[in-house]
Amino acid sequence: MVTSQFKKRYVWQTLIEIALGVLALCGVPLLKGAILPFFIVWIAFTLLFSAFYLASIKRIIVVTDGLETQSLLLPFWKHFYRFAEFDYAQSEYGKNREVFRLVKNGERQVSIASYLYLNFEEIKGAIAVKDRHGFSVRDKAEVVSEYNKLRLYGITIFMLLFVLVGVATSLSDLIEGNPIRWGVVILGAIEALFFGSLLLVFLLPYKKITVWRGQVEVKRLLWPLKVRYYAISDFDGFYYVLEKSNGQLGSRDEESLWLVKDDRLVISVAEPMYRNYEELKTVFQSVRCLGRLEFMGFQSLKYHLGKKI
Repeated sequence: MVTSQFKKRYVWQTLIEIALGVLALCGVPLLKGAILPFFIVWIAFTLLFSAFYLASIKRIIVVTDGLETQSLLLPFWKHFYRFAEFDYAQSEYGKNREVFRLVKNGERQVSIASYLYLNFEEIKGAIAVKDRHGFSVRDKAEVVSEYNKLRLYGITIFMLLFVLVGVATSLSDLIEGNPIRWGVVILGAIEALFFGSLLLVFLLPYKKITVWRGQVEVKRLLWPLKVRYYAISDFDGFYYVLEKSNGQLGSRDEESLWLVKDDRLVISVAEPMYRNYEELKTVFQSVRCLGRLEFMGFQSLKYHLGKKI
């Protein structure tokens, strides 16, 4: 039996940030004016995100025929997996880190990061699941993308809250029957426009992708009435794209598969957007691989807007 051992620095870092957030929330009543709703929403979201991150950290116990995961924040939240349940295992490498993942039905069920566990190599060596080599989906199977709803709904609601706070700030004097302060109106309008624009940028890449017998159907989440059809042979190739992070609060590098035609991005299949990312990756393996690209943050946005790669 192998039991995981945490690198406590990451856990303590998050606990300290939660404590500071609680202290800041206690100090919010001292603030007055239009800035108060902004701070309440911001600090509450930071606390919620930190708590969610702690809940996502798992203690791992590997036995002869499987492994058990247990949430650090919610110890009663346990799940046992048998090794035979998984399709395959794969490792992904970033700067000074490795993430070992176990995949079932195209979904990543368990992720084990080297930066979080002291005995990472021991855990990895004890897990008896075959690697990705030789794995493929059925050629005639229909593959339909499945959104990561927790991420999609969570960030959308968060952004909408800030938009509503901005609108409420702009209209606060009018609602309360006080003389209009144009500074407050402008501040609220800027906040609403800023977070509304961020929400639009966040939702723009989301597409429903259906692949069947070499044909690809694509519908945008924001405009589902417009449907585009492609043959897999239409694409010049694909790039593996790595959007790099700074590693704060458990953030990690995120991988995407970019299908291109005439040196322009046509379809982006992003790891955090889709629950069955691995299945979507596999179904496009017949397309020629053009290499690997790496970006930081919003640097990839220009290619989503039409810039040649």
